[in-house]
Amino acid sequence: MITGDLDNDVRELNMERFNNSPDSKVFFGSIKACSEGISLVGASRIIILDIHLNPSVTRQAIGRAFRPGQVRKVYTYRLVAAGTLEQEDHYTSFKKESIPKLWFEWNGACRAEDFQLEKVNVTNCGDNFLETPRLHEDVITLYRRCA
Repeated sequence: MITGDLDNDVRELNMERFNNSPDSKVFFGSIKACSEGISLVGASRIIILDIHLNPSVTRQAIGRAFRPGQVRKVYTYRLVAAGTLEQEDHYTSFKKESIPKLWFEWNGACRAEDFQLEKVNVTNCGDNFLETPRLHEDVITLYRRCA
């Protein structure tokens, strides 16, 4: 685990143990604690429990697990409570993320749908974790976001 109050030596030790241990299954880290100077290349999944209104902060935290040259597929999940202010914050953050794409990535081949959340079938999405039947009880909607 990494929290904001750990000193650098303990953070380094925790990262090292997680990345190099075949027994490591779960690593907890807050977005703020994992936003810089952290490398979690041992991760295969990232679960984001809080919404940050600055999408760059969240992207930076995700980047701690997916590093250049990595061959392992890394899944990122953003758990958002439906029908809450948190959901509104999530959409606000997504819109903020879309603005630079509209400015810098738009070309004749782009469609408006390329900048929308894509709805995904939970029972057939290609992710064994999400396709677990028990998980379907609580998942209302699943969206795929562009990288």
